[in-house]
Amino acid sequence: MTQERLLHTTNESHTVAIHHWPSDVAVPKGVIVWLHGMAEHGGRYGALAHYLNNRGWHLYCPDHRGHGQSIADHCSQGHFGDHHGWQNVVNDAADVVALARERHPGLPCVLGGHSMGSFIALAVAETETAQSLAGLILCGSDYHPGIYYRLMQLPIRLARIRNGGRGSSPLIRKMTFGTWAGQVPEPATDFDWLSAEPAEVNAYIEDPLCGFDCSTETWLQLVQGLRQVHSVASLSEIPEALPVLLLGGEADPMSNMGKGMMALENVLHAMEQPVKAHFWPTGRHEILNDECRDEVHQAIGEWLERLEGLGN
Repeated sequence: MTQERLLHTTNESHTVAIHHWPSDVAVPKGVIVWLHGMAEHGGRYGALAHYLNNRGWHLYCPDHRGHGQSIADHCSQGHFGDHHGWQNVVNDAADVVALARERHPGLPCVLGGHSMGSFIALAVAETETAQSLAGLILCGSDYHPGIYYRLMQLPIRLARIRNGGRGSSPLIRKMTFGTWAGQVPEPATDFDWLSAEPAEVNAYIEDPLCGFDCSTETWLQLVQGLRQVHSVASLSEIPEALPVLLLGGEADPMSNMGKGMMALENVLHAMEQPVKAHFWPTGRHEILNDECRDEVHQAIGEWLERLEGLGN
C-alpha cells in the first residue's frame, strides 16, 4: 500500500494537505474522499485505506483548515479562520472532490466523513457538488433540531468575548470533550470515549496533531454550520436518489449513545432519502478505531459493491 501527500491550492490561495492512498488493482472501482473529525487529521485513516485499496478504491483524506498539515497564519492549529471559516472548509472539501474526479475520470466518487467530517460532507452534499457524487457516508455523526444549536451558541459567544476568536476555552472543552469523557465508565484517560481499545486511545494521545483545543471562533462557526445543514430546507437539497450510509456506535457519548445518528436516520427516511444504517452496540465515537472496526469496514465494502458502475 502506497501513501502520498498532495498539496492543493484553492482559489483563495489556501493550501490543503491531502493524504492519498492509491489502489494498485488492475481495474479500480472508484474513489472515496474522506473527511476527518475535529482535533485530528487525515493521516490517521491508513487502516481504512488498506481495506479500500485492496477492493479497488482510491482514498483521499484532506486535512481541514487548522488541522494536520493544513496550517497557516490565517488558520493556526484548531482555527478555521477569522471569517467565513465553516464555508471555507466546506468549499475546500468540494475542491478535493473535484480534484479526485479530475484525477480519476469515469470512476464513481463517494464522499464520506467522520464526526465533524460527516457534518462537512453533509454540507457538501447539499450543494451542486452532490450531482457528481455516487454516494455519501456519514460516520460517527449526530443530529439536533435548530433550537439546540441556537442555545449552544450562547455560551460559545460568551467564551469568544472572554478568550478572543483565536483563543480556546476551558468552558467549551468541559461542555464537549469533557462531558463526553465523563460518560465512559471507569475511564483510564480523558479520551476513552473515542475507543474501547487502549492502544488506539494512546496513539491518539501521543499524536501531536490530535487532541488539541479548537478556537472559540471555530466552535461558533461549527455550531452555526450545523444549524444550517440540519435544517429541513438544507437537507431537502440533497439529491433525492443519492444513496446514504450511516455508521455509528451505540456507546458514543458525542451522539448521545447513538440516538443522534438514529434521529438523523429517521429524518432522512421521512424525506424519502435512500438510507442504509448500521449501529454497533459497544461502538464508541471512533468506530473505525474500535473493536468493531472489521465489521465497519465490511459494512462499507458491501455498501460500495452496490454502487459500482454508478459513476458520473
